[in-house]
Amino acid sequence: MSIIATNQSGDFEKAPTGLQQAVCVFVHDIGFQVGTWAGQEKIQHKIIITWELAEKMQNSERFTLSKWYTLSLHEKANLRKDLEGWRGKPFSEDELKGIDLEELKGANCFLNITATATDKRKVVAVAPLPKGTPQMKPISTQPSEKFAQWIAQERAKAVNPSVATTAPAEGESDLPF
Repeated sequence: MSIIATNQSGDFEKAPTGLQQAVCVFVHDIGFQVGTWAGQEKIQHKIIITWELAEKMQNSERFTLSKWYTLSLHEKANLRKDLEGWRGKPFSEDELKGIDLEELKGANCFLNITATATDKRKVVAVAPLPKGTPQMKPISTQPSEKFAQWIAQERAKAVNPSVATTAPAEGESDLPF
């Protein structure tokens, strides 16, 4: 009997690519996670931001996409780059003292979404809505059971930051603030 391998990743609908209007529905703190960057193990505080797209699936539910971030406002941090892109201007030094990410919930934006080589969807940029664009309201008030289980699994992988074996990158802190 033959064993056939294919490059199909499942039978679920894929979010559209390109510039898509979206609204932030969740910000999840998943704690300090172990990862590898430039060949070295790092422990970094991670969050996941989730958006609903205006575009709907065949079942009339909105597509959702999430992106992982290191919880850092360092000038090279992806979170800072995307937040500044989202608001359309850089943060002041005073604003960089602390930003409540819970306030992102309900905020509208445009997401630039690309397809990876394996046909996964990736948020590569966040931009503000042009003036006069009607605002979307979030439909989801709670994550789906499957998504909530996945978030719980990711949180369960969190480690105590005091056991960090590597120093933080320049400009980053191993503390959550």
